Amino acid sequence: MSRFLASPRRRRRLTWLGVVVAVGLAVLVSFVFFRNTAPAHAPKFTKGKPSEYREPKAVKHSRYERLTAIGVATEFLRTALTRRDVDRSWVLTEASLHQGYTRAQWDTGNELPFPPYHYRVIRWRPDYSYRTRIGLQVALFPAKNEHQRAAVFYLDLRRHGSGKHERWLVSEFVPAPSSGSTAPGIGEGASDLHISLPTSGTSKSPLSATWLLLPLSAFSLIFLVPLGLGVRGFVRNRRAMREYEAAATYRSTSSPS
Repeated sequence: MSRFLASPRRRRRLTWLGVVVAVGLAVLVSFVFFRNTAPAHAPKFTKGKPSEYREPKAVKHSRYERLTAIGVATEFLRTALTRRDVDRSWVLTEASLHQGYTRAQWDTGNELPFPPYHYRVIRWRPDYSYRTRIGLQVALFPAKNEHQRAAVFYLDLRRHGSGKHERWLVSEFVPAPSSGSTAPGIGEGASDLHISLPTSGTSKSPLSATWLLLPLSAFSLIFLVPLGLGVRGFVRNRRAMREYEAAATYRSTSSPS
């Protein structure tokens, strides 16, 4: 080891390498542990009673109300979802669903807020039932010769008007989360439709940020070492050029005239 360090050139190279590694580690540590330097924002509270969300009370609708709501949902799927007689679906939806569309744009069936789907079997399952809202879970099975898979959707209907002017309109139609939804077989009943939603808990990482230093350090050396050697070579070349120019100037001034 002493013979290895006896060379001044090797000692200079080790010094440069140590400087480059130290700078790289300092950058990595600051990136891992001090990524967010913005000041913390204190929560602001307003005076008055805090607003609290209360889930509406569940009610049981009459058979006529349920059949009417499902009839509207069925007609919506037949027209808007399959892109057949799309113009008839406009009066079956709330303004919130076709917000941003004109009647002419909606009637074309282009770029609706849900993709087209050609189905041959529908399975229904009640999701919730409030006084002015009915939620349904809809399982759709593709028609023959269609390159689509069975899918599950959430469909929400809201009641408008009362008495003879009462009607149900589709206010929301979105696909169920693909990570947790399953559709039943075609021969199964609606009660076999199960949809499991992903949990809201946060998962903890099995490794701490300290373990990231080792692979990041090794990866950074791939770029930092050549960069350090290049800078060192540039400095040495500049120094040699200055010494050469100084020697040439000295020889020219000391030569006899």
